[in-house]
Amino acid sequence: MSKTSVVRSRRRGLAIAGGAVAVLALIAWYHRAPSDPPPRAAAAQATAIRPTTAGRAPAPALAAPPAAASAAPLPASLEGSEPDGAITADASGHLVIDLELRRLFDHFLAATGEEPPAAIRARIIAVLRARLPAAATGEAIDLLDRYLAYRGAARQLAPPSDPVAGLDQVHALRVRMLSPDVARAFFADEEAATYAALSRRAVLTDTTLSAAERDRRLADIDAQLPAAVREARAAATAPLDEMTREQAMRATGASEPEIAAARTAALGAEAAARLADLDRARAAWDARLARFRAARAALLADPGLDDAERQRRIAELVARSFTAEERIRVDALDRISARPR
Repeated sequence: MSKTSVVRSRRRGLAIAGGAVAVLALIAWYHRAPSDPPPRAAAAQATAIRPTTAGRAPAPALAAPPAAASAAPLPASLEGSEPDGAITADASGHLVIDLELRRLFDHFLAATGEEPPAAIRARIIAVLRARLPAAATGEAIDLLDRYLAYRGAARQLAPPSDPVAGLDQVHALRVRMLSPDVARAFFADEEAATYAALSRRAVLTDTTLSAAERDRRLADIDAQLPAAVREARAAATAPLDEMTREQAMRATGASEPEIAAARTAALGAEAAARLADLDRARAAWDARLARFRAARAALLADPGLDDAERQRRIAELVARSFTAEERIRVDALDRISARPR
């Protein structure tokens, strides 16, 4: 496997692991109108499939939009971005159906609500025609229309109270409207991670289990996950695990060079360097914020200022100290610190 393929696989796998940990957010996505792309997930092994129409729901009746629609200015949600998805055809010119294709669809569908559905469809078709041979393009357009029909049907699902039943319901809809092969290529590992997260939640909330039995069941659940998801979960939690280790090292008097060496051994030199950059940026921000708050406190305590002058000087201090984007962050931090504890 090439370095690019490895990076892409890890990137997609990390998204699955994060989605599994945030299971409540995933379940919420399954039961709302699917206007936003779901968390990115690793796919089952890509399989070249020649789409057929037997046993499938008919594609939605969407008239072919004018070519100019795909050249219209991008909506805000797509500005400055490149289409996801490394879509391909096999040696015989037929479409390879895998998660990359779904990611391409979802990239443009993120603009749902910002422009008409026909314009979004036109943008996708323009990319398909630019990247694929003729036979694969026709197959991809057919699948796009069925994917759009699936999303429309998903909006009509009434979410049951049981999240497992809800996921079963969504899975059945995918199989019926997209075909078992497409559902597997588009959603297999994402569904596996979500089912596992639901199982983990059930175990963690079962007060009848002993600690040993709970750990055994959690290990069994994790062992059934696809390898890519297990690896991604470990990679996703590695920084948090390292942070915990570093806090323990500092508590026992370890020096910063010792901590840096441990970080490099655990995460690798490149990741350790990025974390060191993050540490420096965080320290610089904390110092700026502390200086600002000290100056603001002095203005608030100055008895020689009336209220109007005090507020004017504080406004000047804020403008001098932070960018517009940073002021939003400062306001949020001030609100958090003002909450009763």
